[in-house]
Amino acid sequence: MTQFQFFFLEFSAIYILLAWAIYLPFRANQPYFGPFYSMCLGAYFATYTSISWGWPFWLTLIGAVVFCVLFSLIPAFKLAPLGGFPMLIATMALFFIVQTAARNMQVLGGRHGLFGIPPLPPFILLGITYGFVLIVGFCVYRLDNSHIGRALDAILFDKHVAATLGIDIARLSIQLQLISSAIGALAGVLYANTFCGVFHEAFGFPLILYGMTILIFGGMYTMWGIIIAAPVLWGVTQVLPEALKAFSIIIYGALLIVMLLIRPNGIIDRKMTKAMSGGARALLKRVVGS
Repeated sequence: MTQFQFFFLEFSAIYILLAWAIYLPFRANQPYFGPFYSMCLGAYFATYTSISWGWPFWLTLIGAVVFCVLFSLIPAFKLAPLGGFPMLIATMALFFIVQTAARNMQVLGGRHGLFGIPPLPPFILLGITYGFVLIVGFCVYRLDNSHIGRALDAILFDKHVAATLGIDIARLSIQLQLISSAIGALAGVLYANTFCGVFHEAFGFPLILYGMTILIFGGMYTMWGIIIAAPVLWGVTQVLPEALKAFSIIIYGALLIVMLLIRPNGIIDRKMTKAMSGGARALLKRVVGS
C-alpha cells in the first residue's frame, strides 16, 4: 500500500466520522459545532497522554472521549434551550477558544505542535478506523430509524408541534450534543495517531469549512451521502495541481454556496434513499421468489 492510498483511506474514514457527528444535531435543526472542538481536544488529549504519561492507544481513546463529553456537558445545558443561531455562534466561539489555547500552550507544543505518539502499523490503524466507522454508522442508522429519529423529524418539521407531542426537546438536544462530541473526540484521536502527533493548523477554519461542505454536499438530512462526499471531496483536493491546492478553501467555499443554492438537500436526499431502499426490497423479493 502506498502512502497516498493509506492517507486517502484513513482520512476518508475520519471525515466520515466527523461529518456524522455534525449530522446528528442537524437532524434536529441545531447547528452544533461541538464536534470540531471535540476533535481538537481529543487529538491533543491523546497526543499528550501518549507522550507524557505513556498511555496506550485504547486508554488515550477512552480518556479522550470521556474528557470531551464532560467538557461538552458544561455548556450543553445552556445551549439546549437556545438552539439555532445562538448555538451556532456559541459553539463556533468555543472552537476558536480551544484552538487558540492549544496554539499558545507550550506544554502542548505551542505553535510547533506535539509529536511522538508510537506509530501503529498502517493496516492495524486502518482496521481500527474502519471498525469504528461500521460501529458508529450502525448506531447512527439505528438512531435514525428509532423513536428518537421520529422525534427528530418532528422537531425539524416544527419544534412547537413537537413539544405538544410530549417530546422533551431540551433533553434530546443535550443527548445529541454529547453523542456528537464523543464521535468528534474519536475522530480527533484517530487523526492524531495518523500523524503520530498534532499541530494547531489542522484545527482552524478550513476544518469547519471542509466538514460543513461534506455534510451539505452529501445531504444534511441523511447519513448516506456523507459516505460518498467525504472521500470524493478529500480526494479531489489531493489530485489538484500544486498551483491550485492553495485555493482549496475557495473551492470548498464555492462548492458549498453552489450546493446551497442549487441542491440544498445534497446529492442524496431522503426521497432518493427511500426510492433506493424500495427498489432493493423489490429486487430481494424477486430473487427470493425465484
